[in-house]
Amino acid sequence: MVTEKEEGVVRPEKRGFRKLVAWQKADELASAVFQAIHKSQSPPWLVSQATRAAVSVPANIAEGYTRGALRDYLRFLDIARGSSGELEYYLHFMVTNQLLEPSAYDNLTHIHSEVGNLLVALIRSLRLKLKEGSWDRVRISEAPAEYSEVIPDDDLLPSSFFPLP
Repeated sequence: MVTEKEEGVVRPEKRGFRKLVAWQKADELASAVFQAIHKSQSPPWLVSQATRAAVSVPANIAEGYTRGALRDYLRFLDIARGSSGELEYYLHFMVTNQLLEPSAYDNLTHIHSEVGNLLVALIRSLRLKLKEGSWDRVRISEAPAEYSEVIPDDDLLPSSFFPLP
């Protein structure tokens, strides 16, 4: 068996945007939303809109990551945050109108809050790097310090709660 280290090969799941914790959690959210709402009795237009909003979050994180400029990356992270807010409303609408089970809603909003917290922390970190001029495109990573403002699990709040500077 050949190991990654022996061949010097880095598997796709360990490279690029896939290594970002924010993207991983957003991808988990998109899949969870897809699975939960496609089982629901929601109208097709609502299923489509909610799915598009959910998938847009990790897609914009990925697209922004692959851009060559920090300002572009930040713009796509802001778009991802907007899509997250849109999804937050669709989930609220669906549970309010009995189109989504309360237990599914609770699970999805928990993951959604985690994604929102990670996105806000990543945006704040990158804006600080932009201000300081310390961004190195070759070495994008998510050091633990970049998520220092993430709220503990038991106090998760929707990402729309956090204003950005």
